[in-house]
Amino acid sequence: MTSVAVDDFISAKSICTRSHGHGISLLDIEPHHRVLDMYGSGQQRMQLIASELDERGELVANIMGALSLESIERRCTPQNVVMTRLSDQRLSLEEIGSFDRVLLDIPALIGRHLTSRQRSERLVSLLLRAISLCRDGGRVVYMTHGHLAQNNEMVIDQVINDAHKGVALRNIVLPHMAASAGMTLCGGQQLDPRIAGTLHIGTKASCDNRFLAVFECRYN
Repeated sequence: MTSVAVDDFISAKSICTRSHGHGISLLDIEPHHRVLDMYGSGQQRMQLIASELDERGELVANIMGALSLESIERRCTPQNVVMTRLSDQRLSLEEIGSFDRVLLDIPALIGRHLTSRQRSERLVSLLLRAISLCRDGGRVVYMTHGHLAQNNEMVIDQVINDAHKGVALRNIVLPHMAASAGMTLCGGQQLDPRIAGTLHIGTKASCDNRFLAVFECRYN
């Protein structure tokens, strides 16, 4: 690889790390892990996650939205990456098996035309599905953007109540970030106090507000 190509790769990886880095770093990937990216966002994130894995590990990238699975496949795809295009309903243990790490990074366009209640129900359903695909001792990182980053505390509260009793929220600490803890009081309703361990990144003036939650799955 030429020095120019190396510089381009490093630059692209740096941009991708800034864009997706919080979610990926919170996954805490080990080289042997089997990882699911439920809403794979394309080549850069795929390369970034795959670089954390060795020949024992595997990334299943579920390419959604307007992204072309064929156009991505024509590019250089790491050997430890499997690309799929599955609907929410087909993301099941029977179809794709279980995972050590699951990234549920939901694009802002998801649910844009739904009512607030319908949107919350969709997010709860997706998050419960992500948890159901996670192995004992595994981890799910949940991340939303823009308008979807609002009122996520209600979503998390319902998921904590509906999920297996061994599923627990992990406190998130991201030093040197403009961030605030998740709210435990929403619309006059007292929520699970563990929700304070979630995180909002960005400010009211920010164009890319994000919400992050990390779940540890202990079933035994």
